[in-house]
Parts: sequence; C-alpha cells; structure tokens
Amino acid sequence: MSNVAIVGRPNVGKSSLFNKLTKSKKAIVSEFEGLTRDRQVSKTIIDNLSYEIIDSGGLNFSNNKSTLDSQILNQTNLATDEADLVLFVVDYKSGLLPDDQEISKLLRKKNKDICLVINKVDGVSDETAKLDFMKLGYQQVICTSVSHNYGIDSIIEFIAHKLDGIPVEPSEINDNFKIAILGKPNAGKSTLINSLIGSDRLIASNLPGTTIDSIEIEFELNSDKYILVDTAGIRRKGKVTSKEEKFALLKSLESAKNANFILLIIDSSVGITSQDQALISECLKSFKPLLLLFNKWDLLNQYEKERFNSDLEQFNLNFGFIDNIKISAEKKTNLSKIFKNIKEIREHLSKEYKTSILNKLLEDALINHPPSISKGIRPKLKFMSFVSKSPLSFKIHGNHLEGLAPSYKKYLDNYFRKALSLQSIPLRMIFEASDNPYAYKAKRVSTGLVTRRKIKNQLRKKLSSKN
Repeated sequence: MSNVAIVGRPNVGKSSLFNKLTKSKKAIVSEFEGLTRDRQVSKTIIDNLSYEIIDSGGLNFSNNKSTLDSQILNQTNLATDEADLVLFVVDYKSGLLPDDQEISKLLRKKNKDICLVINKVDGVSDETAKLDFMKLGYQQVICTSVSHNYGIDSIIEFIAHKLDGIPVEPSEINDNFKIAILGKPNAGKSTLINSLIGSDRLIASNLPGTTIDSIEIEFELNSDKYILVDTAGIRRKGKVTSKEEKFALLKSLESAKNANFILLIIDSSVGITSQDQALISECLKSFKPLLLLFNKWDLLNQYEKERFNSDLEQFNLNFGFIDNIKISAEKKTNLSKIFKNIKEIREHLSKEYKTSILNKLLEDALINHPPSISKGIRPKLKFMSFVSKSPLSFKIHGNHLEGLAPSYKKYLDNYFRKALSLQSIPLRMIFEASDNPYAYKAKRVSTGLVTRRKIKNQLRKKLSSKN
C-alpha cells in the first residue's frame, strides 16, 4: 500500500485536507488547534487505485516540555516513517513561522519525498503565495484553499503521479468486522487498543480527554480481520461545553451505530456509575451486540473487589443479559477472552431462525404467561417470523397489539433471548397488527339511532299509503 502522510503545525488545515482526500468526515475540523492527536488513517481511491492517507497531530515545538506534545511528535514521526510521500502543510495567512522551519528540519532528516502544501491561499496568485515560503527550499509546491476546494485536484494528480496504488476491484467489499470502543474519559480505551495490537499506536495518558477524534485501526487475529474504533470519552451532557467536544460526543455515538460490535469500558476502580448505566442504555438503542469490560481490575484490593461484585449483583437485575469481563488493559489480563466472546456472538448472529421454531417458542411463552386484558380485550399474538440479522429482528403478528403492556414486551424479549441463548445481543421485536380480510365488507353507519328510526317510520308510512 502506498502511504501519504499529512504533516504540519496545528490548525493549518491538515484534517480538512485529509477529509477532502478520503471523501469522509473522519477527522474533526475546527478553528481551535490541537484536536487531532493520534494518527488517523483512511484509504482513498484514485483511478481505481487505492492509497492510504495518514493525518497526524499538529506539531508545537514552542511547548516541547508538554507530555502530550511529545507524544504527538512521536506519533508524527511514526506516520512519516510509514509514508512514501509527505504533504507538508503550511498556512499562507500566518506566514512562515519558526515551527514550520523546525518541522522542515525534522522532515529533511527522514529523506522522504516531500511536497509543500501552502493552504488558505485566498485572493492572491500562487506565485505571490509561494514567495514567503521559498526559504524552505522545496521544489514541489502546491497552493490550496481546502475550504474552497481549490488545489485539491492538483494534490490528487500529484499523488497519482508519484505513487503506485493498489488496484481495486469494483466489486471489492470491506468485510472487516468493526468494533467500537466506548467509555467515559480515562477508562482505558486507548490503552486497551495498544495492548491488543501490540504497539503504542494511540496516545494513552492519565489525563481525561486525551482522545478527541474517533480513530479507526485495522487489526488481524487468527486470520479474522477487525477494525478497532477508538472514540472520545463520553462525559455527562451537562459537562460538555465546547462545540468540539459536543461534536466528538456525536462522533462517538455515531461510531457505535456504524459498528458491528460495541465494547464498553468501565473503570472498576471508580465503580459502575449512573453515567455508565446511561451509556449502556444509549448503546442498546443501536441494537448492536454489547460486551462490558471492567478495566483496572488489578488496582482493586480484596475488599474493593467484594464490594464491586456486590454492586454488580444489583446492576445485573437490569443488565444481566450483557456479558462482562474483568480485565487489566495495561497488564493485558484476560484480553484473549474478549475475542473469544466476540467470536461466539458472531456465530449466533450468523444463524437463520426457522419460523416453525419461533412459533413454537411463542406458543410456549403465551402458555407460560399470557398477555393481560386491556380495555376488555386480550391481545392475540398469532404467529412470529424472522426479519433480519443486523439488527437481530423478529416480527410478531396479531390483533389488538396496541393493548400489550411494555412489561409484557420486555417479558417476550427476555424469554426469546434466554430460549435462543442470545446473551449480549439486543433484540428488536416488531409488533404488527394483522389485516382484517373482511374489513372492506363492513358497512359504516353514518347516522344515529334516532335518525335511523325516523327513516324507518317514513318508509313504513309510504308502504302503508300504497297499500
């Protein structure tokens, strides 16, 4: 795969360029700097050839003592080491700054093919825009205004000219199993991914909110291909103030909806909070398989473990159908159990459910606990059918289904999940009223009783007068 790395200072337009080249909105774009921290990787197709584009965090040398900035620098170094071509992005409006010169020195040491991209060139000629940056000495220079789509085609043509992409078949389908990893800030999401893939691919820090963007990482285990999605930590809505954090929150929830599977990490040293339970309920709305990971289990002493297990019993009264594993992402404890569980759930999701089996279970469920009478009528559940695998959906047909109480629907949900061994798999139960085949024959009465009597009396008078 031919790799293209996008490098530069914060807020010069790297993420905007990444989104344009990959035709996506994976990277968060904002006027505030420093939102991109980890390497964001995605593929782009040019003339039926595939290229890999890598977005990197903004390099800030004026604050090189910051732990986070040093980690971003490390991630950028890894991005440029992987790259066959580097797009060095600068900001025309800001002019040539000392940090640009420092980045240029860093890149020249890499001995890579470099193209200088002068962004935010609005209202001036390319030759005028290039003047201030001639000191850097680059021969390959492209002027752009990414926000106005100016110069994007030139970059695409340059990439195609410089690199040999991998041919892509029109029918090629990405069958990688996508796993979204969610949780509160500092629960250990990035640490878990680093431990799973065996490298420091993501910045992991004790500071909450280190991850802002959602990062997708391809991962292979025992010939099974996965995409791990690291998401921003989800805080209470009342504590989310900046629009960038609000957007990151929406992207985290969107990642859950677009994933095949959700891993929700809970910090066991803090315990299961009401926010964790609200997040679980939010994940269940996406109808995706869900596995709970109680992280940092190694930090608990024996008393704390017993207290946690006691709280877990109470928690299971509402969420007992969701599997959970106690892990230590940092020490890589019990991580193998995660993919064993995922594999079992994938096997369940691949099954076909025969109508005859479903209707036998429905009959048993009705005998065990029939629905209550509502407004003088007992709802009648006639038959059941299989609808889809993703989300796993069943449809129940019958009459007067509007009278089914929510508690009875929950009973059916739990009954079928237990009968079909669907642990950790949310069910979508669809209730559909059966059509009345004789409805068209029913005569609609448009008059009242008194009016009908008058009509009958008038008719009798006519008949008697004729006689």
